[in-house]
Amino acid sequence: MRPGTSPRLRLTRPAGKRERLIAAFLLGLALFSPPLLNVASRDYLVAGIPFLVLWLFGGWLALIVIMALVVERSGDGD
Repeated sequence: MRPGTSPRLRLTRPAGKRERLIAAFLLGLALFSPPLLNVASRDYLVAGIPFLVLWLFGGWLALIVIMALVVERSGDGD
């Protein structure tokens, strides 16, 4: 760092497999947290299926796909 300059905070994409898996875990925590499950548990039907069931299985499927992409695409060996 040059003298007289202040350090800047840089937001970068997670570089390693570990960071991406932690991000997927945090997304799973958010998807299946009680406040969001309460919102999804309303009496809505989508194609005759309760919205809560679609939320749970759709979130589960999304997490599986995200984790599969992270594990298969990361070539850094982290």
